[in-house]
Amino acid sequence: MLLVFTLLVTSKQFFGEPIHCMSDTDKDSDKDAVNSYCWIYGTYTLKSRFVGIEGKHMAYPGVGPSSGINDEQIKHTYYQWVCFVLLGQSVMFYTPRYLWKIWEGGRLKALAADLSSPIVSKDWSEFRRGELVSYLSYTNIHTHNMYALRYAFCEFLNLVNVVGQIFLLDVFLGGAFRKYGAAVAAFTHIPRVPSDMIDFASVNPMDQFFPKLTKCWLRSYGPSGSLQIKDRLCVLPLNIVNEKIFVILWFWLIILTFVSTLAMLFRILVLSLRPLRALMIAGQLRYVKRGIIHRIVKRFGYGDWFILYLLGKNMNPLMYKDLIIELSKELDQKTVMV
Repeated sequence: MLLVFTLLVTSKQFFGEPIHCMSDTDKDSDKDAVNSYCWIYGTYTLKSRFVGIEGKHMAYPGVGPSSGINDEQIKHTYYQWVCFVLLGQSVMFYTPRYLWKIWEGGRLKALAADLSSPIVSKDWSEFRRGELVSYLSYTNIHTHNMYALRYAFCEFLNLVNVVGQIFLLDVFLGGAFRKYGAAVAAFTHIPRVPSDMIDFASVNPMDQFFPKLTKCWLRSYGPSGSLQIKDRLCVLPLNIVNEKIFVILWFWLIILTFVSTLAMLFRILVLSLRPLRALMIAGQLRYVKRGIIHRIVKRFGYGDWFILYLLGKNMNPLMYKDLIIELSKELDQKTVMV
């Protein structure tokens, strides 16, 4: 999703030039220079001009004559960095998955190779079942704890990543992101107040943080060498896209934070409670006695249970049921021998 957003904000084919600053005449020779300058150094809106009647007290929200020396300017310098931030976010979101793929090393794929087919092959009953039972009960028993803990660590990275990105975007937008989605949702549901009662709090948050029309000024020298100040109105068509992107991101990151927190709490419970592990294995099977499952879970450490659980998600249910029964017999036999 972030990569798609990156393509959107970098596609001039759909949105034209990212900034267009107006001039007094159509023959302004400095037009391209002014556009570049205002894009690089940023534009601004006036806080005092968000309050009032549009067309009377201000030309557009945030755009109008300054009311004095103390008139607060809201700087807008973020827009040239939006594509890089979105691209960086996509890399950060992919990092936990990339780490897990390196640490996992294709182990599960090798163990469950050709076992997801709905047809139970002859090879399964004669050879593969014995291999898996030997692997789980003798060859590699009690050796999968680091494998499982690395998976849990990647889940923890998911949570750290999503919370960190909320604060990262909040810093990037000058403290505006943390309450942005909630403010937009509140604005769309509040009744419209009379124009003479409008205050700064009742202004559309999209106009505050992602204005489509801003002001820009730059200094230059005239023909006689005297200093001139050029004051321009600048249109930012890209903010039509940016305002929607960050609303979607706000809600999506909040949802991901909630889901990731639940995932971590659930992982802690699974690590702590053996009965829950047995219940999860039982949920993958039909017509298998609970006592069989509990005996396996009791003998297995967390890592071995984790491998067994993942096999259940990647195997034919009939094969998995057969594996559980044979594994229980093998473990019982080892207990008798001891």
